[in-house]
Formats: sequence, structure tokens, C-alpha cells
Amino acid sequence: MNKSFIIGTALLIFGILLNFTAIVKSDEYSSGETLFKKNCQFCHHIKGDDNYPSAYYLQFRPKDFSDHDSWKGLDEQKITHVIQKGKRVMPAINLTPDEIKAINDYMTHKLKR
Repeated sequence: MNKSFIIGTALLIFGILLNFTAIVKSDEYSSGETLFKKNCQFCHHIKGDDNYPSAYYLQFRPKDFSDHDSWKGLDEQKITHVIQKGKRVMPAINLTPDEIKAINDYMTHKLKR
């Protein structure tokens, strides 16, 4: 077989796999975004989303995850822990591990700057 044909075929397969991975990730982010908006955004107002802050946000000032400083010391494990156990005035949220993972993916890939 021709070497360039083999390389071309390998690159084509690699490109298809990358595209499929991007589609799957996009679905995960979309699911995470929906879950975040349903469960988190009421309190964790996001700057620039055209929604006015809730009274809860104005009183307690929960983290605004669009703010770079709010990410200091935060990682996926800490976010998962807070979602499952709650923290201060934030109650625990009853979500499946897959839903928590989707929210984590959305937050760390779309909100973190």
C-alpha cells in the first residue's frame, strides 16, 4: 500500500474521532448548562447573562463563577462536595453523579476564565 494513502486514512480517522469527541463534549456542556441554570443560577448570578440578580444573590453574595477570582482554590472535587453536602446557606442539591459531572464540566469549561 502507498504510504501517503495510509497516512491520509489515519488522519481522516483521527479527524472523525476528534469531531465525535467534540460533539459528545458539546452535549455534556449543554446538559451541564441546563442543569446549572435549573439548579444553580438563581443564586449564582452570572454577569452578562441579561438576568437581574435575585434577592438571595443580593443578600448573600454567592460566588459568581464568571468572575476569575471566584475560582481561586476551586476544583472539580470541591464543587462536587459542595453540591452534595451544601455549604453555609447553600443547601445540598440532590443530583446524580452524572448530573454533577455535567455541571462540573460546564462550569470548568464554559464559566472558568
